[in-house]
Amino acid sequence: MSRQHLRRGALLAATASLCFAGTVTGLSSATAGAAGTPGVTANAITIGATVPLTGIASVGYSEVAKAADAVFKYVNSKRGVNGRRIRYVIKDDCYDACGGTPNTVSQTQALLALPVFATVGSLGTPTQDSVRNLLKKYGVPQLFVNSGSGDWNAPRTYPGLFGWQPSYQVESKILGDYIKAHFHGQKVCFIGQNDDFGRNGLAGLKDVGVIPAIQQMYSVVALVSSSGASFAPYMAAEKSASCKVVFLDTIPGATGAALGNAEAIGFSPHWIISGVGADPVTVKKEMGSIPDSEPGALTFSYLPASTEATSWHGWMYKVLEADHAEFPGFKASSPLDGNEEYGIGWGVAFVEALRASGRTFTRASFLRTLMSTAFQTPAVVPLQFSSSNHQGLHGGFVARIKSVTQTEVVAPGTVYSTDSTKAGKVVVTHIFSSGIPTWLR
Repeated sequence: MSRQHLRRGALLAATASLCFAGTVTGLSSATAGAAGTPGVTANAITIGATVPLTGIASVGYSEVAKAADAVFKYVNSKRGVNGRRIRYVIKDDCYDACGGTPNTVSQTQALLALPVFATVGSLGTPTQDSVRNLLKKYGVPQLFVNSGSGDWNAPRTYPGLFGWQPSYQVESKILGDYIKAHFHGQKVCFIGQNDDFGRNGLAGLKDVGVIPAIQQMYSVVALVSSSGASFAPYMAAEKSASCKVVFLDTIPGATGAALGNAEAIGFSPHWIISGVGADPVTVKKEMGSIPDSEPGALTFSYLPASTEATSWHGWMYKVLEADHAEFPGFKASSPLDGNEEYGIGWGVAFVEALRASGRTFTRASFLRTLMSTAFQTPAVVPLQFSSSNHQGLHGGFVARIKSVTQTEVVAPGTVYSTDSTKAGKVVVTHIFSSGIPTWLR
């Protein structure tokens, strides 16, 4: 998530109280008196997001919303969607680690005051949990949150809240099923983030019968304050226990810390790494000059592997190359990383939903379209939104880190699907090959 996008972990969760009464009151009056749908004019639609453009969560993740905006800019260059240009306002919330303001609440307040039609692609579980009641209060859809938390799948309580990527539990169930089939009898150990990311990931493994011999949870605060040294005892414990397979539910910085500390003590298990923290380009940035032992590790993805020859990859390159402001110097020889793919993926989903909603729409009719229409996106599985499911994608494939810039599919043509429940089985399905919509070419 976040790809997918720390868009999925807890980090210095110093969320501010909802104390901006004057601003909110003014917004309420202005919105009530406005004609039509808030954030929508005759020739434009304004949406927004809060993301960590700066600070300790910005490495890699700052690219996600920018990549989605590259999609919107590309669409705008083709006369927009149904005659409207998309204005995407990205606010920096530092992942609520700015040391005061701005933070997620204040930046969301700023978006509401514009106003925006919806927030789209905001990042992080604790940060977005902190504003979902605020957005619900003013009827503002909270779309495609960059996190695999199950918090986004609560349609009765939050009818305007939608995730996009598979949940952490879906991902770990699929990887756990693969571990059972290919690492039978080998001791499995686990390190996860001490929040819903790690907890749900561990639950998914247990759901399919993979019970790690050692289960350790790390703190992002300790990771950052120690510059990765906090992972040394975790690696020492797993080496001492003769762990053969190590499952990491980690953000990229924690992945780098695990690999680096393992390298220092000569510990080289089979690495299984959540897609959240496995992107090789981002991990290499985190590791710097430390030898990168990630190539060979297995991970999970729901977007085309970088080595696949797909029409979507060519289109993604075209979109990023055209955005000279945010992706200067990006060219055909540049590596396409997972964060860029992730942002493009849900960027396409939004413009597809907007187009399907027609020229005249409301927030309510847009959400009905989102829940009832099949969209063509880069994902290898279809979006499955409905009135009872707001999670989004429900599967993907097992991938291998081929190099510091590339991933490859382990079993070409094989995609797995499941749900977030304990009883849900992991099943083999077919690749959802939708191709690029004609109007986007």
